[in-house]
Amino acid sequence: MKTLSHDELKPLSEWEQGPCVSIYLPRHQAVSEHGKDAIQLRNLLDEAEGLLQQRGLGAVETRKFLEAGRQIQNDATFWERGPAQGLCLLLAPGLSHQYDLNYQCPQMLSVEDAFYVSPLFYKAFENDHFHLLAICPKSVRLFRHQNGDFTQLELPDNVPTNLEDISAETQFEESLQYHSTSPAGPGGENAGMLHGHGLTKEQNEKLLSDFFQLLAKQLEKHLDNDGPPLILVAAEKQQSLFRKHYQSKNLLSDRIQTSPDRLGDQELLELALPLVNQFSKESLHKAVKQYRKHLGTERISHQLEEILQAAGAGRIESLFSPLGKELWGKVPNDGELVKTHSQPEAEDTALLNCAVRHTYRHGGTPYIINNEDMPEDQPLLAYFRW
Repeated sequence: MKTLSHDELKPLSEWEQGPCVSIYLPRHQAVSEHGKDAIQLRNLLDEAEGLLQQRGLGAVETRKFLEAGRQIQNDATFWERGPAQGLCLLLAPGLSHQYDLNYQCPQMLSVEDAFYVSPLFYKAFENDHFHLLAICPKSVRLFRHQNGDFTQLELPDNVPTNLEDISAETQFEESLQYHSTSPAGPGGENAGMLHGHGLTKEQNEKLLSDFFQLLAKQLEKHLDNDGPPLILVAAEKQQSLFRKHYQSKNLLSDRIQTSPDRLGDQELLELALPLVNQFSKESLHKAVKQYRKHLGTERISHQLEEILQAAGAGRIESLFSPLGKELWGKVPNDGELVKTHSQPEAEDTALLNCAVRHTYRHGGTPYIINNEDMPEDQPLLAYFRW
């Protein structure tokens, strides 16, 4: 489940070979309720069938048009897999797209001459790329999160992956304990590795310090100083030891102070996500700041008619609208007022979606965001280029 790339969003936004069926369905997360999703999709497809027939399509043609959606509706294995939070189906003559969404999309059915794409722009301009480093004396794990994927990365050979990687290279005057860590080699001897139980407190402290110093320095060479943010998960003392030696600016100052020893990949990701807003919404924050800077000028508007005209003319730099909000009506001519409806009536167009599509196709940035992130309490806001 990934956020759609702009190479994927662009042709969907520009497609105008109708009829176009757009279906958005929020998914239940409880396994016991997956059957409800299949039933709801069936209901939406039945409704779409009626709307297509109103447009003049025959029964056979309509069934073929919606065939891809019916296959998903009747596929039990599709509904059993997870953990998608939403489903998007886009169907048009000769074209069928199905997207799993990693957020709860509002339920929507649209049958128009263009696709309903607004919900696909939710998070489209967020940068979710970061690295996560999980450190404890027993293990070192490095993960990459990008475009919804969270993957453990292989570390270079020169990066120690646990405390014992360097313990054999540390010399102490006192005798040290060893324990076997591998089967007997060709010479019949067991491979031995230093065991810290026989060390004094001071020796253990030095061993730990050496480990984090080597780890920090090698990772500094491996990770790009100008690369994505790095989130560190480690116990309090180990946080300090690593940060003492790691100098790259990509390390976030906020800390997740807990031992990752017993934490799985998904648990680590859930710990990191609250910190991601610091950097993922940077583009939105800059756009909102720019919007507020120009409040009270002709560069700002919440008038639907003005925004629709400006979107078609390529004048919009930034557009803001809440996820799940839509107004229906006829696209107005220049100087004409538009009468809007909360539900579509005959020959209505999804007006906010129209503004999103035209803003994007002219190089503007449509932000589909949560209500609380809106610069003002309006269904549509625009910052004009001129």
